Amino acid sequence: METSSIQIEEPELVFDDRQNYNNTPNNQVNGTAITFEPLKPEKVRWFYKSDSKRWTKFDGFDSLNIEYRYRANFGNEEEASSLNGSYNYFVGLYTVVVRGGLYEVDLLKKKCTSIFWPGEEADIFRGVWFYDGYEPYEYGEEVEREHLNLFKDDTRKIETTEDNGKSVLKDVTFGDMHIVWYSFTEVYSFKQKTFINTKLMRSVTKKLGTYFQKSAGYKLIRSYKTDANEKDKLNDITHLVFLIHGIGHKIDNKKIIKNTSQFRDCVKWIKQKYFLGTEQRAEFFPVDWRSQCSFDGGLVEQITPLNLKNIRQILNSSAMDIMYYSSPVYGREIQNSLANELNRLHSEFVERHPHHHFKVSIMAHSLGSVISYDIITGWEPFIKRADNSSRIHLNFELENFFCLGSPLSVFLALRQNQIFKEDLDMFPMWLAKKVYNIYHPTDPVAYRFEPLVARDYCRYKPIGIQAYGIKWDYSEVGLELIDSNDLSGEDTTNPTESKTLDTKKENETFSRKLSTWLNMSSNNENKTNINQFENNTLPPSKNSTPVEALNHRLDYILRDSIGGSASNYLSMLYTHTSYWSNYDVAYFIYTRLFPELEKTVEDSLRSDKKIPNYNLQFEQGKKT
Repeated sequence: METSSIQIEEPELVFDDRQNYNNTPNNQVNGTAITFEPLKPEKVRWFYKSDSKRWTKFDGFDSLNIEYRYRANFGNEEEASSLNGSYNYFVGLYTVVVRGGLYEVDLLKKKCTSIFWPGEEADIFRGVWFYDGYEPYEYGEEVEREHLNLFKDDTRKIETTEDNGKSVLKDVTFGDMHIVWYSFTEVYSFKQKTFINTKLMRSVTKKLGTYFQKSAGYKLIRSYKTDANEKDKLNDITHLVFLIHGIGHKIDNKKIIKNTSQFRDCVKWIKQKYFLGTEQRAEFFPVDWRSQCSFDGGLVEQITPLNLKNIRQILNSSAMDIMYYSSPVYGREIQNSLANELNRLHSEFVERHPHHHFKVSIMAHSLGSVISYDIITGWEPFIKRADNSSRIHLNFELENFFCLGSPLSVFLALRQNQIFKEDLDMFPMWLAKKVYNIYHPTDPVAYRFEPLVARDYCRYKPIGIQAYGIKWDYSEVGLELIDSNDLSGEDTTNPTESKTLDTKKENETFSRKLSTWLNMSSNNENKTNINQFENNTLPPSKNSTPVEALNHRLDYILRDSIGGSASNYLSMLYTHTSYWSNYDVAYFIYTRLFPELEKTVEDSLRSDKKIPNYNLQFEQGKKT
């Protein structure tokens, strides 16, 4: 269930104003004459805001596109005629494609909505006048109209750029705000109540009254601090990543959209901090498989007792998904829903961006990793497939398969007898070029992959994921024995030693065929090593490590940076849902998508990093 009341504060963002392409600030210089003219398109900046977040500026290219379309529809005829053919990202009379081709702005509705997936929507705003910190002023367009009317017929007013404290050129009220012009560059905004009080002060003495009035108001600045530039735009997408949710999305079918947005923000911060200037671009698409499934038509709700109603409703909306997927009736429906959505997103993206050359990866959380695996490998335990029935398949191949908090290995272990009673086609030779099993040490849903492939790996630690920003060659990490201290007093006896001979043979058969799937027998030498390893005839290797049977390591464990424990249920719930906001995960995945980029990272960059105090924030979250 992907819900959590604990929020991790994002690290301080690096200032990134990519609009500085030989631009000069738009601030007027005091004491000099200013030539009056309406604002040019590049002086205006458009913004978007979703939920309760602050306004975020569009890139310069997007802002210009929106402004040109705005002026063509709502400006004067002379202005509109001069803009025809300037830009080609208009898809309708009032719509513009923005944010790297993934969103669309509707000027009539004043909304920015996602193109490829439903449910993501943001308000848009035309920034003309700004507060001192360049937050857009809510009545900016009204102020601009008054400003133009005030100065267009009397240029002598423009010559005075300092307030002499003797006169107010104009004052006007919009909503609960009062705007006062002292000069061309001295424009202030006041809350209505504040303005009335300071106006009384001004009647005592003009000079002091003006001073007190200004100190009680907000100075407004005309036009954004830097010009919008058409070179300020996103590169083409070079890696498309589908984010697949697990259980619990019946409660909130927009949760995967929120999680994707959260992870996207983490990656954006990582890119700005460590990889600014790279031409590589990864985009993350949320994939919702749950909302398309009808299942039992409400029958489970009808048979649910009224006792412990709240808890039962939570279980019905979350854990019930596992039972649905295990059902021969609804398991196939879930697979179809996910496969259809993945193929739809991929096809629509290719149709809109036919010239993009990109790779595809999947990030799947919890049960989503099991469903994804089954679709790609063709696992169909639900039905006896007729000769003429079609197998579910995806229209693309995977570069990487990232599993987050995944129980996949448990499902595979429980299926092993069924798998190998069938033909080998039930377990294909490939899944993705690289598979990564990422989990938190206190995530109760996550299990390891490597001991399934090579059983002796149960004695060896998974690879530890380093803190974000540290350059680390994971391919060079050696095997490290699990120390008894690492088990926190738990029983260290290997339970497989008590298995019967038949069970041992079944496990070894499962390991051998799973190893084959991972291309670990690509040459005769590896094949010999695997056979010797399984027959216990291979002499011990250096440092008593197992045979190098894995083509690449599969298990990657995160730092326990929030101080969780197996006895803390709130901690366990949080860790299973914390991957989307974890900057270590974002850095690790981004550098796996583009492994060549990590060569540009220097360890010295870590000297000024600011890592959130996860432990302190988690303790504060528990108190609240």
